[in-house]
Amino acid sequence: MVLILLMVATVALLVSLAGFCYLKKKGERIGERSLKEDSWDVKSFHVLTFTEDEILDSIKQENLIGKGGSGNVYRVAVGNHKELAVKHIWHSDDYGGRKKMGSSTPILARRGTKSREFEAEVQTLSSIRHINVVKLYCSISSEDSSLLVYEYMSNGSLWDRLHCCKKLSLDWETRYEVALGAAKGLEYLHHGCDRPVIHRDVKSSNILLDEDLKPRIADFGLAKIVQANSSKESTQIIAGTHGYIAPEYAYTNKVNEKSDVYSFGVVLMELVTGKRPIEPEFGENKDIVDWVCGKLKTKESVVSLVDSAIHEVHRENAIKVLKVAILCTARLPTLRPTMRTVVQMLEEAQPWHLVSIVVSKDGGGKKDQELMENHKL
Repeated sequence: MVLILLMVATVALLVSLAGFCYLKKKGERIGERSLKEDSWDVKSFHVLTFTEDEILDSIKQENLIGKGGSGNVYRVAVGNHKELAVKHIWHSDDYGGRKKMGSSTPILARRGTKSREFEAEVQTLSSIRHINVVKLYCSISSEDSSLLVYEYMSNGSLWDRLHCCKKLSLDWETRYEVALGAAKGLEYLHHGCDRPVIHRDVKSSNILLDEDLKPRIADFGLAKIVQANSSKESTQIIAGTHGYIAPEYAYTNKVNEKSDVYSFGVVLMELVTGKRPIEPEFGENKDIVDWVCGKLKTKESVVSLVDSAIHEVHRENAIKVLKVAILCTARLPTLRPTMRTVVQMLEEAQPWHLVSIVVSKDGGGKKDQELMENHKL
């Protein structure tokens, strides 16, 4: 009897495996057919040295390098040995349906209208030309699907290099160049475009690094272009990432460039301290801004805030950048510098007297005003 039950269970298992393999292969065929049968619209923003077929043929599991809440990212090598990053944006309900099919070749999202993220990225990046903003080569879209083709950043993100699996010991010179380059990218968005662009999700994982560790601002899915008749934009949804979000989001739905400045200040603190924006050691409901200000408030040695991986001879320069970070993360938006001023301060790197730093719990105006005067803001 036991032997019979064992045989029945074995047969059932084999049938299940066969069915799974059949559905998997069927899903792959459907996915491939979906890609090939669609009529694609290609909009190029730079001279292209690849075809849409090269991109479409490469959207498969083995090329997947990242997953996010809005889509997948693939690394694609085209015929001239050029590597590209291809972002596929979907709707959440479409993603659930696609996953159930068990296909290893993604079926691009079915939808009647282009997603807001796709439209935001294309609208923002199609006309931007700056060495510190990621380059969007083209968009490829059909009635059902959307792809964005970018330059590929071989060294991943700043988050990876500071905190994650790709962590390496970044010397101070590299960290400083990343800080300055990213600041220049944001300065261009705020001050160099026809209409200011608010990124709304500035963070270390959205600062990508090329083969020479030069930074690019990336991921404009939440970006907003400020309208000509308004210096502020209203949003009903809190945009951004926990640990980087400016405190004014707690009491207003108005955002402007100073929200990006706050987030960039958090990135500067990451570069100087080597800490994540949220760490258990900071305490409950505390972030890196609270931690840094708390250290100063209790008269801890400012030097102790500097990442131990930074050589001692560069500690003083790191503290100068930390002071810029403190200015950027003032609780009141009006007391934060513009990105143009941030770039100037990083370039000048003028010496500051540490004793002038007085941080109050609520980021009061006196502290910020004193710092602004010291830096000739």
